[in-house]
Formats: sequence, C-alpha cells, structure tokens
Amino acid sequence: MRKIIPLILAGSLLILFIGYWVFNYTGNNKEFAAGQRYIVTIKPGMTTTDIAMLLHSQKLVKTPEAFRLEAKLRGLDRNLKAGMYEVVGGMSNSEIVEVLFKGQVYTIKFTVPEGFNVVKTGKKLEAEGLGNAEKFMEAAKNYTPYPYMETDNTDVIYKAEGFIFPTTYFLEAGMNEKDVLTLMVQTFNTQINKENIPTEAAAKNMSIRDLVNLAAMVELEAVFTEEQARIAGVFLNRLKIYMPIQSDTTIQYLLGAQKEEVTFADTRIASPYNTYQHAGLPPGPIGSPSMAAMKAVLFPENTDLLYFVAEKDGHHRFTKTYAEHLKAIDDIYKEENKQ
Repeated sequence: MRKIIPLILAGSLLILFIGYWVFNYTGNNKEFAAGQRYIVTIKPGMTTTDIAMLLHSQKLVKTPEAFRLEAKLRGLDRNLKAGMYEVVGGMSNSEIVEVLFKGQVYTIKFTVPEGFNVVKTGKKLEAEGLGNAEKFMEAAKNYTPYPYMETDNTDVIYKAEGFIFPTTYFLEAGMNEKDVLTLMVQTFNTQINKENIPTEAAAKNMSIRDLVNLAAMVELEAVFTEEQARIAGVFLNRLKIYMPIQSDTTIQYLLGAQKEEVTFADTRIASPYNTYQHAGLPPGPIGSPSMAAMKAVLFPENTDLLYFVAEKDGHHRFTKTYAEHLKAIDDIYKEENKQ
C-alpha cells in the first residue's frame, strides 16, 4: 500500500502537469480573446520574443512561450514578416504564425470611380478615414514619374490628374497619401501597357497626355459606354476644324461640383479649362478616364457629326448642323414637358 500511494501521487502530478501543458502550451487562445479584431503592427527587427510579448499584451496570445515554441518547432521563428496585420481574437498560435509567415498584411478596400478627379479622390480618401485630402492633392500637383505625364503648361492644376487609374485598390494600412497616389499612377501605367495603349496612340500621332485629356471628357459626357466612341468622334471632328469642344464637363471641373444644368453664365467663366471660351483641348485632363473611354478616343466612330444634346435618361441626340442641334433641343424639351 505504501508503494502504491507514491505511484498514485506521481500519476496525479503527471496528469496535472499534462493538463497544465495542454491548457497553456497547445496554442489554444479561444478563451483568452474570442471574437475581437485587432490591428497588429510588427516592426522590422522585432524578434519572435518581441512579437510574442506584443501579441500577449494585446490579448491575442495567452502564453508568449507557447507562441515562441510554435514558431520554433515549425522552423519559422526567424521568418515572421514585418507589416500590419488583422488578427482575430481566438486564433490559435499556429494560425497567427501562419499569417505572419505568409506576410498576409492587413489591407483596406478603396475604389476610385471612373471619371473621378484628384479633388474627389482626395476627399473620398479622407471621408473613408484613409488619408488627408489636402495632402493627397498637394502630392498630385507635380507628381510625374512617367515621361508622358510631364508638361510645361503652367495652367495645369494637377500634373497627376487623369493618370489615377479608376479601379478598386487594396491599400495596406499605414500608407500615406503619396504612397496611395504612387500605387494609383503605377496601376495606370501597368494597365495602359497591358492594353497596348502607348503603341496605339503613337500610331494615331497622339500623345498619352492628349489621349487622356480627351478621354476624360468622353468619360464624363457619356452615361452609357456604347455612346463613348460617337462622342469621341464629335470631339475629334470639332478639333479638326478648330471649333471649340464646348464640353460642360470642363465647366463642372472649374466649379468643383456636378451641376444638372450648366448655365450661360457658367460658360463665361474665365479659365483656360473653359472649352466654351477656348478652342482645342483644355490644359490637362479633368478626371480619370476608363480604359473603355481611352479606346473610344483611339477608335472613334467615323461620322460627320458635330453636336449632341442629352436626353432625360442620359442618352444623347447627335446632329450635324447647328440648326438640327437647336431642333433636337426643342424636341427634347417638348417631349419632356408632355410627360
């Protein structure tokens, strides 16, 4: 009996030890911080011990030693990457190690709509808590990483205007306004080369800057994509005969807001961007055109049309002469007032 008691005590201690080990060192953090989401910043140069203590302080890892052991046993203790990560409370040590090893950094979704300009993009960034609008706008004033963006025209407000590709981005947390602008402009460059736009533009004796300039107006004029090539054709026809483009979109750019109807007084605004007052293209693009709008300019509809007017549903009526244009305006007015 005396021999059995020590064995029982030893067995009990072993069971307690195993239970303690399982409870504290298996990497199960479910009871420690279930459900909450945390943004964790792993700085360059941090050791596995530093990371373990950081995760413990944010109540994501129950036992730092267990996290270190998990990383070491997997041979990843020296391969955890710096960056900002989203970690959900309750994830096991193994899951967290996997995230840090793969560098699955935390990203934030941000969309630049087609036709958006620098100011609107900056304000949208600020509204979504991703940056300061003024800093973004300041960064865009003279940012020209690619030769086709450069211009000596002192009337250009933002040299990066038009070269912010409209798409959905996944921004890494911590990116500043210049970083965001850089990503957007790099994406533009990648996409136009992917679609062979520089070669097509060169074949038409058109610079990338002029292409984007014209495409931005087409983008903002056309509610429906199928009308882009025809609108581009009208603008190009006007340019050929030195006729002012007279696009309301340039007036709205000057006003800084979308007006349902541009007034006669608006068309008298003194500005190089006013295409009612000045023939040719405005000093620079007025927004970010889509790939479809750029292709519409490169491959416009071949017509002798010179005018168009918007209908209530966003479609346009196209005409050849000014007299036909006035009649189209009158017809639309009468049709709308019948309803």
